[in-house]
This record gives sequence, structure tokens and C-alpha cells, in this order.
Amino acid sequence: MCGIHLIFDKKMQLTPEHPRAFSQMLEASAYRGPDARGTQSFALGEGALHLGSTRLKIIDLNERANQPMTSADGRYHLCFNGTIYNYFDLRNELLNKGVQFTTQSDTEVLLHLLIKQEVAALSRLNGMFSLIFYDQQAQKILIARDRFGMKPLFYVENDQFLIVSSEAKGIISSGLVEKKLHTQAVQDYLCYGYALPPHTFFKNIYQFPAGHYWETIDEGKAKPVSFVNPLTINEEPAEDEVLKATEELLKDAVLNHLVGNTPCGLLLSGGVDSTLLLSLVKELGVHPLPTFSIINSEKEEAFGTNDFRYARKAAEMYGSYHHELTLESQMLNQHQDEFMARMDQPITDSASFMTYMLSAEVKKIAGIALSGAGADELFAGYNRHQAYFQYLTHYDKVIKFSGFLKKSSQWLPTGFSHPLRKRFRLLKKLGQSLDQDPGHTFINFISRSTFLPDCKQRLTLAVEPNTQVGFAENWFHAALEHDLQYYLPADVLALSDNMSMARSLEMRMPYLDLPLADYMRSLPASFRIKHGRKWILNRLLEARGGQIFTRRPKEGFGLPFGQWLRSPETLNIRQALQQKEQFIYGYVSYDQVQVLLQGHLHKKADHGRELWGIWVLSSWLNLHFL
Repeated sequence: MCGIHLIFDKKMQLTPEHPRAFSQMLEASAYRGPDARGTQSFALGEGALHLGSTRLKIIDLNERANQPMTSADGRYHLCFNGTIYNYFDLRNELLNKGVQFTTQSDTEVLLHLLIKQEVAALSRLNGMFSLIFYDQQAQKILIARDRFGMKPLFYVENDQFLIVSSEAKGIISSGLVEKKLHTQAVQDYLCYGYALPPHTFFKNIYQFPAGHYWETIDEGKAKPVSFVNPLTINEEPAEDEVLKATEELLKDAVLNHLVGNTPCGLLLSGGVDSTLLLSLVKELGVHPLPTFSIINSEKEEAFGTNDFRYARKAAEMYGSYHHELTLESQMLNQHQDEFMARMDQPITDSASFMTYMLSAEVKKIAGIALSGAGADELFAGYNRHQAYFQYLTHYDKVIKFSGFLKKSSQWLPTGFSHPLRKRFRLLKKLGQSLDQDPGHTFINFISRSTFLPDCKQRLTLAVEPNTQVGFAENWFHAALEHDLQYYLPADVLALSDNMSMARSLEMRMPYLDLPLADYMRSLPASFRIKHGRKWILNRLLEARGGQIFTRRPKEGFGLPFGQWLRSPETLNIRQALQQKEQFIYGYVSYDQVQVLLQGHLHKKADHGRELWGIWVLSSWLNLHFL
């Protein structure tokens, strides 16, 4: 687990400045790899290539496993961020072919696999990774990122430089790229909650696409190419067969993700995903893991989450050393500056702050944390998935009554604490999202159109006519794949990596283990929601006595910001939102924000989520562009 960096100085522009530019890149995200640092430089064509890495030691703590790692003959060099979970099998394969190893690291296995197979090696990797591989003799650079985008990678290329880094601000810190705001990313953030890949908030700096690679020789400009094999959908199988196969694949995934030479913990929400992981850890006979949960006060449950009560029950039932962190409103003031400084790209999801705070607690005990991220996307677990599938399967009836649903839902009270507040919020979202076009309806479900009602056209959901699978299956499959392509890497995985690595903690996602993920994606989309959201995982957990967790309401991992915003401790946040000269009001209507703020403070409606997004964006923009 590391930060990786590259500067390809195409015309030797950096001769006097190179040490400063490159060292600033590494320093900007030193927390990604506080245990070791290394750099290498080479002549390349008419220019020079500079490679660098900052290492967080997880597998093989020996200095011989530091990076950049070089082959014995000095020809090949590798900078690698991530973990390869099937490296034992790959290592044995290479040993049988006569390869000799000097470390026990997955980095060295990856190095030799790339030497032997080059691009063909990428599709064989089960893990999370971004990498830079350099063949000094052929003067060829290979850059790649894992297929789900678990590990970040950013780049900029022009006639003078190709610059690559694990964080966008690493590129900015080099001083070689003019820092300009990409205003379209601001619009996308306001509509969807994040910058749409491949763009970032910095003009001309791009996210390297997940599941792609570059091969560049000399001064040839890079062009991403996919290494992911086409998806094949199988016929609907027997339910018992699916449950058995999923169980075995998930057990393998858990064991894969426990590999390492540092202690491992588990983020436990008390939901189905993390609780099932914990139950399997116990079943597999693994030494009890420490578990970690967020707590909010009882008066904030309607605005925060009730997860911690279930997390306590899960820890007791399946035997873990449980740790809890109580979040309070004053923590925003105490940690705002450091939180914003670590945030590489703003995301509206308040789970970013919760992950940042909880990761600090985990790091006191463990160097690795298991997360349930990815389960909702693969097993159809979001409320929007169930709502959209019901919309598709009852399309004619829904369209007939859509006008009534839109009008009636707007009167549901959500601005104050009451038992039905969360359910009313979902019904409001449903009523406001319905459209005769199935593609438009799903985009409405995933958009946050409070500020930009016309922004939805930036994303589209479309399908090719397919009479073999039917109307609902066709559209629902497209919706699940859309979440895998956009929401998962740009929101869930981005904040998980950014905020855990900000605390020098490695976050791992067993549900994205490649054999398990490929198997799930090979099943018809409608089958995955046949008996409700995540029914496959529910059945597996119920077989382990977990009915109390499968029958609880679905709750997102969210901050009770709506309640906090009304407390004395957040006066500075309210004042900041009311300052008309704030940088953000060049992109968002000041009057519109004030209407939302006053409506929220007077409990007319709950606009906590929208106001959190505005405050985060405003604070981040002030930090980088004022």
C-alpha cells in the first residue's frame, strides 16, 4: 500500500528544478506511505523519467520489499500501490518456471509477472492496484489501474510532461501544472455528488480509468486501453446452487483479504454486509478481529444512524473485540482543517468524514481494515435498486399514478425528528424521480438536483433493445452496471481510499474479490433482486443466526449533519454559509442556499444532505482557490 508518482520530462525541461518538483509530489501525500520512500531517474528519449514511491508496509516488512523495485538485471522497475490477493498462487506458478525471489512481497511477484507476461498479466490479478512498470531497455512505460477503481490514479499530459500520481494534489504540488478550477466538475458535483470520471476538479488533470492500461514508448502520447474481458450473462440458475457458490467464493474472499504482516480489523455497521463478514471470520476459525463502529447520541438517531446498536449485537454474537467512536458536532470544528487538507477531491457523501474519524481509531490497533464496500452494487442492495426494479416491473401502473405520487409526496414532513422521517425522505425521492423514460428515472434516482435541475443530461442510462431478456431485466442490468462504473469508484471507493489512507490505514473490500464479483455479475440482474435487496447475502447471514440483522431497516452510513447544523457548536458553519462573498456563490445561487438553510433551521424540511454538500465544496474550494 503506497503512493506512486511519475514525471516523464519529455524535453529535459526539469534539469535544474527536478529535485524540488519531484520531492514536493512525494511529500504532498506522504501519509499514504510513511514507512519508506524511494526514487529513481532514467534517461528516456530526449528527456528523463522519474519514478517515486512512498510505502506503507503491509506484506513483507523487510526493506528489500521497498519501492521502486528493480529486477536483478536492472532492466525492469515497478512502483505499485495496492495488494494482490492471489499472489501466493502466482508466486508458485513463477517458481515452477524457474523465477527466484528475494522477498515474500506481492510487489516482487507482480514485478516478475509483468516481466513474463506484460499486459496479459493484468487480467490475472485479483486485487486492488495502480502501478507504473518501466522497461528500461525497451524504454516502455506501462501504467494500469484495477478494474473497479479501488486504488486511485491521476494524470496530466502535454507536450512537455506526462505526470502521474496517486492523488491529484500530488500533481498540483509538483508546481509543473497550473492550478485551475474545472468548473464542469463543480456542476457535476452539485448534481451527482462527485466529479464525473475521467474529470477532476483541476482543469487538465484526469482520473485514470478503472480497468485500463497505457503503454507508451519514447514520446508517444498515452491512450488508455481496457484489459477487462467482456461480460457474459448466464441463464438463471437454481437458488440453492447460487447460495452454495456465493458462500464458498465469499469464504475464499475473506481469507484472501486477511493476508498481511500487520493486524487487521473490521468496520462493523451492524448491517448485513459487515455482519456477514464477521460471521465468516468466526466460522473460518480466524483469530477474533477487533471491530469498529460509529456512535451518535439517541436524540440524533432520526438524523444519524441506529447502526451502532446492531453492531454491538453483532460483535457479541460473533465474538469480536468491539471498539466504538462517538461522533459529536464539535468534532467538525476540531478536525475541519486537517479533513479538508486530506480530501483530494470533494464528495458530497458525509461518510467521508465518518471514515476519516473512524480510520484514526482503527489505526491505533490495526494496519488493515475490512469494509463491506461493493456489496450493494453487486447484490442490488440500495433502496434505489428496489424502487427502480418495482418501477420497471409495474411500469404501466406506476406511470398512470405518477402525477399523484409526485404531488402527494412533496407534503410529507421530513424537517423534524419523528419515527417515519427516513421513510418519508425515500418516498419524496421516489415521487420526484418518476419519469416515463426508464433511463431518465434512474438518473433522477441518483442525482441531487436541488441546485441544478437541468444537470441530469450529463449522465445517461440507455439500453439496446433485447427481446431475449425482457424490459425489466434489460434496464435493471444497465442500472447495476452504471453504479459499478460511476458511483462505486467515484464515491464509495474514492472516499474509502482517500480517508483511510489519510490515516495511513489500508482499506480492503472482500466483496470486490474478483472471482466473487465476476460470478455475481454473471447472474441476471433481476435474479439478484428476486426476493428483495441483497436476498442472497440475507440468506447466508440467516443461516448463521443473523435474522435480526437481515430484518432491520436499511440505513446509509451517514452523518447527523442535519441535527448538528442547528446546534451552537456549528455556528461557524452557518455563518460561513451565510457569507455572500464566499467563493462558492460564483457557482451556486446564494439566495437558493439561504432558502434551504432557513427552511432547515426552522424545521420546515430536512436539507441537511444538500447543505453538507455545499459546505464541503465551499470549504474545499476556499482551501485550493482563494
